[in-house]
Amino acid sequence: MSYVALYRKYRPITFENILGQENVTKILKNQIKSGKISHAYIFSGSRGTGKTSAAKVFARAINCLNPKDGEPCNECEVCRGILEGNTTDVIEMDAASNNSVENIRQIRQEVVYATIDVKYRVYIIDEAHMLTTSAFNALLKTLEEPPENVVFILATTEQHKIPVTILSRCLRFEFGRISEENICKKLVSILDLENIKYEENALKYIAKIADGGMRDAISVLERCVSESKEILKYEDVLRIIGAIDDNTINNMVENILQLNATAAISIVDDIVNRGKDLRQFNYQVTEKFLDRLVESKEDTSRYIYIIDRLSKLDNDLRLTSRPVIVLKSAIVELCSIKSNMQSENKGNDLNNMTPLLNKISYLEAEIEKLKKSSIVKSVPKVSNDQIKIAKVEEDKEEDTKEATPFADIENFKKDVVSKGKLKLYSSLASAKAYENSNSLIFITNNSFAYSILIIQENIAELENIYEEKYGVHKNVIIRLKEEKKDDSTKIEKILMKNDVNYTSLD
Repeated sequence: MSYVALYRKYRPITFENILGQENVTKILKNQIKSGKISHAYIFSGSRGTGKTSAAKVFARAINCLNPKDGEPCNECEVCRGILEGNTTDVIEMDAASNNSVENIRQIRQEVVYATIDVKYRVYIIDEAHMLTTSAFNALLKTLEEPPENVVFILATTEQHKIPVTILSRCLRFEFGRISEENICKKLVSILDLENIKYEENALKYIAKIADGGMRDAISVLERCVSESKEILKYEDVLRIIGAIDDNTINNMVENILQLNATAAISIVDDIVNRGKDLRQFNYQVTEKFLDRLVESKEDTSRYIYIIDRLSKLDNDLRLTSRPVIVLKSAIVELCSIKSNMQSENKGNDLNNMTPLLNKISYLEAEIEKLKKSSIVKSVPKVSNDQIKIAKVEEDKEEDTKEATPFADIENFKKDVVSKGKLKLYSSLASAKAYENSNSLIFITNNSFAYSILIIQENIAELENIYEEKYGVHKNVIIRLKEEKKDDSTKIEKILMKNDVNYTSLD
């Protein structure tokens, strides 16, 4: 017999074997025991969480000749036939490659016929969100008036792409990510059955990088087992999957915190010479800082800043053709900001800045002096198809009339972070804040930040945070300020005077 991949060899054949999805399997078993079988189901969730396996178990259980407590016996003629793929009444279709209307029309022609050797004809449509609009429309008619002996199971990783008309006619189940503990249990059982020795740390690390997917974990395990020797060791797992050891990651974290840019760059050179994946390296460093943030009992503002910068760095590394330079630049930037991001004695002022950041601050101040005192006009209501940018006009803004700068903005931002709203925190970073007796006003010149802040859910969150902190409700107003182009030549002169290289966007 030819070799069978481990994830296929140890695929669950009962609901009990499907780990981490008890909320789903319990309901499915109850339906089977009571005989209340729905005509259509949607199994949604991230990859490798057991959607297709559960669909196959369900197909056997509803047709099993000797079901036991809602589970298929896997021994009767029907169960064996389905397991071996010898029945024509349980059809598994991959919608990624069979997504046309013709494929669905074929199903519509088949469902009118009686089943041959089973009670229910079951169609398992994997990656159902890949069906075309015409295919969904063709399927809709069958779901509206389904034959009594037909069951549809649509498995998908992107439920939001399935039309509402289909969703409303299906019984939906959400498959959550599998915990690292459950993944480890499964890996241990596989290695025991395969008679392979292992180190516990090796399995824990595989479970960690699987990101909640059992199939991914088993695939990584299979690769590691095939390349390791007598015992599966933690060091072998790191080497095989290209991960960086904890000592290197810890050294990088410490060098960033101690502002040792030279040592940090040396580590980058080392991992480049070792052929390691820079995005994987960035992911591990970010994860380590997240751990530090959770454990920290001191001011966490710097950790938050570093995590935010590293998160943006991942996208930069993905898009750039010069990843080493981009990574080194980001590391130097992180090593240029001293201890606390917020001054304990100077309110909103940044302290302990390096000469580079002092120069940037000076440039920003000089540019600010060139701008006339101007106030932002109210933004028109946002239409469904576009966001209209408010134009800058002098002395025509009522929102900031009699308003004063919001002095406690940094502590307010800290509360935003404590709520886990890191994206909202980042959007507030460049915004100016004002308040009057009725309102809290944020003015930003960053259009992306503006698009985040104007979301009604985020406005409500800011209002709730303010009310919880200060015991007073204020309406949050978001405004976008468009920069004037009149002073561009003066700004260029300042940049040139300070030896700053720049690229004109005009």
